[in-house]
Amino acid sequence: MRIAIIGGIGSGKSEAMKTAAELGFSTLSADEINSGLLQSPDYINEIAVAFPTVVASGSVDRKKLADIVFSDEIELKKLNAIAHPNILRRIATEKADPLVAEMPLLYEIGAQELFDKTILIYTPLEIRLKRLAARGMSESDALKRINAQADERTLTKAADIVVDNSGSLSELRAKVTEALKVLSAIR
Repeated sequence: MRIAIIGGIGSGKSEAMKTAAELGFSTLSADEINSGLLQSPDYINEIAVAFPTVVASGSVDRKKLADIVFSDEIELKKLNAIAHPNILRRIATEKADPLVAEMPLLYEIGAQELFDKTILIYTPLEIRLKRLAARGMSESDALKRINAQADERTLTKAADIVVDNSGSLSELRAKVTEALKVLSAIR
């Protein structure tokens, strides 16, 4: 059984993943896979060819790259064309069963066929903006990233289970625990 945790930036996907790991599920994160790729010279070279101003001394300036891609849809598509095939290859080769994977862009990259079920972590926009501000992200940067992702109405229709994360952390953990128990029992 492969379960994707989806939701927009600041929705609580990472906390849901911590809960899955504590319950004994094998976990993967598309963002962590990408972070690992950013240590690979071949991957860094691909980024350097497409975005020469963001690579210096063999490393990618992630902030500079984000500023470019979240300000220009064409540049974002260019980055996604480099990143997503690499991320999907890693996920496709994962043998763990059951597996819970944090996939912020599941539908945007057409990866839904890699998963049996999806859990959407839904959080109202104003709460997400407060969380992102607490992480040091400006509202304009947060909105650029939010607007680059599928809207939550679309995700709600596609998800097997929607977990409302407008309450406390303990409430989120309880709801995610229940959702994972339901989905893993379906097998």
